[in-house]
Amino acid sequence: MPSVAFVSLGCAKNLVDTEVMVAKLGAAGWDLRAEAKLADTVVINTCAFIDPAKAESTEVILEHAAQKRAGQQLIVAGCLAQRYGEQLQALVPEIDGVVGTGAYAGIVELLEDARMGHRPVHLQFDAEPEHDFLPRLVSTPRATAYLKIAEGCDHPCTFCIIPQLRGKFRSRSAESILNEAHALAQNGTKELILIAQDTSMWGRDRGIRRGGLAGLLQRLHEIDGVEWLRLLYLYPATIDRELIDAIASLPKVCKYIDMPLQHAHPDVLRAMRRPSNGERYLEILNEFRSRIANLTMRSTFIVGFPGETQEHVEYLEEWIGRAQLDRVGFFEYSAEEGTPAADLPRAVPARLRKKRLVRLREAQRVAGHAARTRRIGSCVRVLVEEERPLRKADPLRTHLGATRAWFGRSMGEAPGVDGGIYFTGAASYGNFVDVNVEASAAFDFAGRAAAGEVLHLG
Repeated sequence: MPSVAFVSLGCAKNLVDTEVMVAKLGAAGWDLRAEAKLADTVVINTCAFIDPAKAESTEVILEHAAQKRAGQQLIVAGCLAQRYGEQLQALVPEIDGVVGTGAYAGIVELLEDARMGHRPVHLQFDAEPEHDFLPRLVSTPRATAYLKIAEGCDHPCTFCIIPQLRGKFRSRSAESILNEAHALAQNGTKELILIAQDTSMWGRDRGIRRGGLAGLLQRLHEIDGVEWLRLLYLYPATIDRELIDAIASLPKVCKYIDMPLQHAHPDVLRAMRRPSNGERYLEILNEFRSRIANLTMRSTFIVGFPGETQEHVEYLEEWIGRAQLDRVGFFEYSAEEGTPAADLPRAVPARLRKKRLVRLREAQRVAGHAARTRRIGSCVRVLVEEERPLRKADPLRTHLGATRAWFGRSMGEAPGVDGGIYFTGAASYGNFVDVNVEASAAFDFAGRAAAGEVLHLG
């Protein structure tokens, strides 16, 4: 029986692709190994979104190429594979096969070809992302799974390489998504996290002009065993009133909005070919808040885009204070080869980008403090993930008076990006418990399990 080991890099969408490939190979008789040195084949699922991601992917490939033993195959998958294809094999002869982001359906055949010495390169995009997502070996914590509802992107953002790496936007069919969701729920998943390059655009390429994602949420909401539905990667121009109404009215849908805005000044947004302007963004945020109680809002911004001036930064700084977002991620602009922005004049020097990054993070720290303070004294439902030690210098350790605590997330925290809630009291892995929030730190909260029994659901 041949064996395979995986290394998965990059975003949650990549992780889903890895989980699908692992399960397809398992169903075909391949044995999964945790360590690359013990496997007949090593598959590295790469990221190439920005320069640091490309650097990490390249480093991992070279590391495994150097450690490759006689008779072992090395396969490169994902965005770096899609971007550079056969060039990778020319640069790193130890690579035995290359599979792009739209060709995972044929992973079993590709690995067999590689074992026969054919050095296959598969970069074609599936016409529809309907290759079988089942079975799937979920690698996230026990009760949580990502659910990819679409592939590719149609937006012309000048800084982004994703449309070239993942193709045009293609919604999965509702039937395909629902089948996978039912299977995940039957295996114990309680939180489904819906992801795509533009989640709120789901269905439009299938002729659903409005309310597509809202209708999908309503059908997912009916699945027994699923307790939370979380939305990531909404796009401001594809949000409709039906979606806001669905988030507001469906109890299982997390009152949480992740909507990358990238900037707020109209000049910068225009250069990015992003929709609308900061004032319109504030209107969208206020519309969400007026309809949805206890809403947590997250966004991301790019700092140092070509042509960004001091005036633009001051505008964004003031906008952040007005927006009062709960959580924000800031990223230095990275010029990506093959994107329109890479050829724009008036590049911002690296030192100035870093200074602006510090300045804007401080603005968000002040704005976010108000949002965090509002949660103190609330009682929230927490999905328990694990028990963790608390560092001696951690103020939450002092507050709780404990060296170890349970860690979990409420509706207001997405995994991997938002921190979570440390608490003491009775709890168990993969279940829900009510927690009284008593204190906050820079990223996390602390509290104690509410009096009464743990909520054992599912």
